[in-house]
Amino acid sequence: MESDGVERRSVGGLLHRLDARVKLLAAVAFVVAVVATPLGAWRLLGGLGLALAVLIAVSGASPIRLFLRWLGFLALVGFLSALTAGGLADRAHMSWGLVVLNLLVKNSLAFLMMLVLVHVTTWPQLLLAMRRLGMPPVLAATLSFMDRYVNVLREELERMRSARRARWFRQGRDLSVGALSTLIGVLLLRALEREERVHAAMSARGWDGTIRTLED
Repeated sequence: MESDGVERRSVGGLLHRLDARVKLLAAVAFVVAVVATPLGAWRLLGGLGLALAVLIAVSGASPIRLFLRWLGFLALVGFLSALTAGGLADRAHMSWGLVVLNLLVKNSLAFLMMLVLVHVTTWPQLLLAMRRLGMPPVLAATLSFMDRYVNVLREELERMRSARRARWFRQGRDLSVGALSTLIGVLLLRALEREERVHAAMSARGWDGTIRTLED
């Protein structure tokens, strides 16, 4: 199963047909350029934002989906930016509000670029590109299994919640903090048990820690 994310297209334009290594390196270079941009360099950030807008238009990604995911990202980054802006404002001789805005813009540009990358490149293609660029095989295997089993754990959690609701005789179905903690603890134990079974099964089949695909 494919994990939830920005909608991917199996066919598309030039960006979809580019080598995944080129797209990955270009996205990383864009993020590095955004991070390296000095505080207050609004023109440079504007140029990077314009380039990103062109990429979004060419990629065919839904602006509405991007905007909704950016809103969720904004809540977390806004809080962190407010916490760290004080020290940066003193060093950059800028007001606290301008520093917060600068951090929000820079993080938003980097986040949106990653969403565009995910839209034009499937997860298996990204993993293959990372392996070909020198990522350690163990890390690549870990990322692959994480993507594969996150949906399995999500389904397991939903089954546990359904079973609890079927046995819940009180008014309302919202779980208390204690009940939710118990649910998460049981899910963790089941995940560890599943990990041991999967590891034993793969070891019995000669698993050496390297994922091999038809593209290798």
